[in-house]
Amino acid sequence: MPQIHSYNRSDIGKKRDNNEDYSKSYEPPTIRELNQSGRLYAVADGMGGHQQGEMASSFAVESLLKIYYEAPEIPPEKRLNDIVKQINLKLIEYSEKNLPRGEKTGTTLVVAVIRQGKLLVANVGDSRAYLIRAGQVKQITRDHSFVAEMVRAGTLSEAEARESKYRNRLSRSVGADPNLEVDILPVIRLQRGDIILLCTDGLTGYIPEEDILQAAHGSAKNIVERLIALANERGGADNITASIIKYGEPLALPFGLTLRKLALVGAGILTLVAFIFLGWIAVSNWTSIFPPPTQTSAPTFTASPSATTSPTLTLSPTIILNPTLATPAAETQAPPINESPALPSTELPPPGVVDCKYIVAPGDYVNRIAGKFGVGGEQVFREDGTQTNMELIQVGETLIIKGITSDACVNGGGAPGP
Repeated sequence: MPQIHSYNRSDIGKKRDNNEDYSKSYEPPTIRELNQSGRLYAVADGMGGHQQGEMASSFAVESLLKIYYEAPEIPPEKRLNDIVKQINLKLIEYSEKNLPRGEKTGTTLVVAVIRQGKLLVANVGDSRAYLIRAGQVKQITRDHSFVAEMVRAGTLSEAEARESKYRNRLSRSVGADPNLEVDILPVIRLQRGDIILLCTDGLTGYIPEEDILQAAHGSAKNIVERLIALANERGGADNITASIIKYGEPLALPFGLTLRKLALVGAGILTLVAFIFLGWIAVSNWTSIFPPPTQTSAPTFTASPSATTSPTLTLSPTIILNPTLATPAAETQAPPINESPALPSTELPPPGVVDCKYIVAPGDYVNRIAGKFGVGGEQVFREDGTQTNMELIQVGETLIIKGITSDACVNGGGAPGP
């Protein structure tokens, strides 16, 4: 199984006096616990005045992490559903006993479990889970808010929802309704290089999906810090929490190959093999129908004029190599053609590879540009050869895409360099 690296942090933001967000994770130290229960990651956004929101979010996450690992015999899906419903009733009970009549405390909750190479997600409220895979980002949870329900019903557009003054009003939260419904999403089989993001609306209110994708590089800690800093730069009006889980690293492909290109190359090789095989069958059928003429042995001539018969000259039998004798050791006895050490592949670039010049167009960002040329973001450089502040590229700026073919350069809208 690929190595899993994670990091989570909650930030108070720039406008709030206290932090009602809470995040925590637990990664069991034993193989037995990992197989039974997996790794658990949780993010919550509390609600309620006088620090009641802080209490609600921390109570929900801490209770979940404690109780979840106490019942390994119960399937994870049922465990999550039952535990979140128990936490919901406890918060309702607390509100009824300790708060003025009509007041409530509650929290959102989004949970991810990684177990045996699979991802299980549960959520209540508008804290979100995203899956970042192969250069694309997808929100895998549904927001439980009134404007989100209206968007799904088709009575409100996405743009109107973002500007609505009711966008933060939840239709579902932990601690609000005794008959709570918990979203337990279908299990997702993970792939090497997948990144999971759990976050609160203090982050998603400022950072759209394309910016999440652009920030998703480097270590888990670097991604979290980058996202929190960006949300603060754009206003930071709410608490900001992010939890990143990296499921291994993507397999590195040489010379800017993408999985799509690799599949096309493989299909081409299979097609070539099929043609060769069909050609061999055709030749075999032709020779079986029209066999070559039989050659008759020429008469034996003697070199001496004497009447004595010269010895018969017999042909030596054809030598057939025994496969068991043709071992690599026998082949290595021949003197090498070139005994000088091979040059590293980095000193000799593959034929046809160029540095491609590309002028930034409106709406471009690094990962989108990389996608046009079928490469990763690490192959996109500034014109001076650096990669500093790549998130701040400007329209009209010239970038260099390194290590691609001339055809790929032209097809992506660039110009091959010298």
